[in-house]
Amino acid sequence: MIDRELKDITKKSGIVFIGKIISTIIGFFFSLMAARFMGAEVYGKLTYTFTIIILLSVFTRLGLTQGLVQFVSKLTEQNKEERNSLVTFSIFIVTLISIIFTFFLYKYSNYVAVNILNNKDLSILIKIMSPLIIFLSLNGLSTGIYRGIKTIRYNVFGSILFSSIKLLLVIIFGYMGFKIYGLALTYHISIIITVIYLYYKIKKLKLIGKISKTYFSSYIDILKFSYPLLMSGLLHFFINKIDIFMIGYYLSSTDVGVYTIALKVGTLTSFVLFSFNTIFAPNIASLYHNEKMSKLKKLYQVITKWIFAINIFVFSLILLLSKDIMTVFGPEFIIGATALILVAIGQVVNAGVGTAGSVNVMTGYPKSELYISIVVFVINISLNYILIPIYGINGAAIASLISVAVMNFMRLYILYKRLDFLPYTKDYLKNIYSTIISFTICYILVPHINTHYFLRLLIIGSIFTVINIISNYYFGFSKEDKLIFKSVLNKIKNI
Repeated sequence: MIDRELKDITKKSGIVFIGKIISTIIGFFFSLMAARFMGAEVYGKLTYTFTIIILLSVFTRLGLTQGLVQFVSKLTEQNKEERNSLVTFSIFIVTLISIIFTFFLYKYSNYVAVNILNNKDLSILIKIMSPLIIFLSLNGLSTGIYRGIKTIRYNVFGSILFSSIKLLLVIIFGYMGFKIYGLALTYHISIIITVIYLYYKIKKLKLIGKISKTYFSSYIDILKFSYPLLMSGLLHFFINKIDIFMIGYYLSSTDVGVYTIALKVGTLTSFVLFSFNTIFAPNIASLYHNEKMSKLKKLYQVITKWIFAINIFVFSLILLLSKDIMTVFGPEFIIGATALILVAIGQVVNAGVGTAGSVNVMTGYPKSELYISIVVFVINISLNYILIPIYGINGAAIASLISVAVMNFMRLYILYKRLDFLPYTKDYLKNIYSTIISFTICYILVPHINTHYFLRLLIIGSIFTVINIISNYYFGFSKEDKLIFKSVLNKIKNI
């Protein structure tokens, strides 16, 4: 039986899962408001420039976000002087390096705009956005500090705070008629307030100390430990952002804006996999260490089925209403409907193997993710280079879909060869049957609902949801399904 493990996972999901849901919803509405008020071109320009800023902030963190998790978590209250010194050293070195990067980006903004971004009009925007490197670096570093002391609630609240301020400001600046500079100012104010909050709490938790030569060897150790993690972080960044960068280079800012919206909507459910990976990881390690392989396998299957069910539900709605969904952001975004469908297919493929990557890492094969990332990076950048000039944003979406498919096939193959694990059971068919029934009925209804696109979204979405719930009830929930559902409801009631 896996009742205890399922209860443990849903109980621990609390702040991570709920916080991620709130941040995702607010972030979605921010993108919606930004797209509606600013238009695809302005939104695309800022997104394209922001991609470079994020890349540089990955460099300036030096991998210390993950390094602090490892080092700080090992230092107890008896070693708090060393712990605080490490935290302070990390803050100092990241701040110093990010200031240097900001200076050079500001100074050579024209060179970057012309020779790297292939758009000389972005030079002024790069200057304006360059200070964000400092605050994004410190924001990312705080995650490692909070995870290191196993207190993530402040980090979760900081994420919600950042998203909320962004949403509020984009509405205010939008109504005032500000365009690109209003959007840039929105990012500055939001991240500055968030960083002030996060580091105020770090100070209140008495995590700030003195940089001392006594701990010089510890400083060197954490830098050595973090360096490979910097490389891994850069690889992860390029896998996730290379399509936006290459669209901006080969196409236009408008294309970047449209594709970014398609990407955000298509990957809206990615927080489900992220949350389960975060929560499930300790349980994987514990069960594997205690050689409870049958429990681990069953747990993996149940969780993957839930991740898949949520994603195939959302994908079906996107397939039915892709044009209406993109129209919500503005008429000029309709051209991204096909890209949206392709991105959503990638999410279904990703969900189809669930937490396979996390299982591989936590059962003693962490290098698998590095090897897979290298292969996927080469495939992704090659396909984007070939397909974007030919098929535009749809080419980028195809490249992303193929890359995700290869990545997840490799994860699942390694897991199956090592542990003989496959996530698929007969219960998967219940989800598929329910989705087919719901999709077929709504597909027949869509042409007959000739009304405003927003009203059509509400009507079809509601009908699809009701039919899906009834179908799932008819085919029957498993005991594990009921347990997870009950645990999640209890968690929501206790918020």
